Amino acid sequence: METTELGGAWTESAKKAVEFYVESGEKMGRMMLDLHERSTSWARETMLAPLFEAQRSAGKQIMQTSAEMTRKLCGLDKGNGL
Repeated sequence: METTELGGAWTESAKKAVEFYVESGEKMGRMMLDLHERSTSWARETMLAPLFEAQRSAGKQIMQTSAEMTRKLCGLDKGNGL
């Protein structure tokens, strides 16, 4: 195996690892947001509802932005095969 082939193999493996990491992080983030929504469901008809909704909205936005930025920096396409 030549050096360029070995480098290409390492690069592909690293990209797959990063993609798996990002996908796992997104999945965990969605699970945490779902848990937050379920654990604060008691507050739907109270004055605290907007606060909890703002927390979820901010968390979702941060998660999406972070994953998108990571994909761009690492040259990954969303959903390219894992």
